[in-house]
Amino acid sequence: MQVQEKPYLTGRTFLFSIFKGEDLLQAIQQFSHHHQVRCGLINAIGAVERATFGIYDQKAKKYIKHNVEKEMEILSLCGNISLFDDKPMVHAHVLLSDSEGKALGGHLMAGTRVFSCEVFMQELTGDIKVRKQDKVTQLPIWANPICLK
Repeated sequence: MQVQEKPYLTGRTFLFSIFKGEDLLQAIQQFSHHHQVRCGLINAIGAVERATFGIYDQKAKKYIKHNVEKEMEILSLCGNISLFDDKPMVHAHVLLSDSEGKALGGHLMAGTRVFSCEVFMQELTGDIKVRKQDKVTQLPIWANPICLK
């Protein structure tokens, strides 16, 4: 087994909220770009006025987009920041709950409107993760995956 990964150290830590009506994904993306966070972790909680998320169809190699036009709680948003085309890219998944307590979620997409949101962003220092378009999955994934066989 040959593992080439090196450990990461924690850099700056950010705690911020997002204005009501802002696009959730775009706001996190802009924050990371403005503060030059090129590698990091994201967590968030709050509520949304509407949501857009996707589920990846592995056979068709494309996202099935879901638009939900109702108020929901953000039970969990987790993700990471790495580089794609030399720019910080936010990759996040979101778990939401409606007024009946039913959970929905998937890959966070543009179009999710914030009601209130608190974000934790942890910068990581070390070899920056870089995404490249993978020919097999058609997804922008981290280059050089490890093989543990």
